[in-house]
Amino acid sequence: MLSLSPAKLLVVLVIILIVLGPDKLPGMARQIGAAWHDFRLWRSKLETDVRGTFPDLPPTHEVARAVRSPLAFLDRLADEHEKTQSAGEGNGTQPTGSPGTPAPGAGPPPPAGGAGRPNGAIGDNGRAAPRGAGAPSQAPGVAPDDPSMN
Repeated sequence: MLSLSPAKLLVVLVIILIVLGPDKLPGMARQIGAAWHDFRLWRSKLETDVRGTFPDLPPTHEVARAVRSPLAFLDRLADEHEKTQSAGEGNGTQPTGSPGTPAPGAGPPPPAGGAGRPNGAIGDNGRAAPRGAGAPSQAPGVAPDDPSMN
């Protein structure tokens, strides 16, 4: 990744001064400043247009955080979903099934000791689980998981 320390930045500025010379440097700085200003105006106009089209979008800083750490974002969404589901159960409305029945697709919990882990997962003893060991069984009529999603 690009890392500009103060020493590297100073070397770049000296090279720019030598290449452009003291007479062209102020004009070039003005052009760069004007281009940066135009870019910021364009970005704010674009963001305003997108937010006008999609008013329910999260704030920009939240989108940036989701891009940097998608797992944390997905965890937060799952927590919010779980809260809404438990709030729906508190009202006496259950989203699927009858009371006391497990959710569709929910199987028994995986047995202890590493069985039920995906192929190639690390076992409790630190060694890789053997291929095929603990592969989840498929219920009839259920399509297998897409391997590109793993």
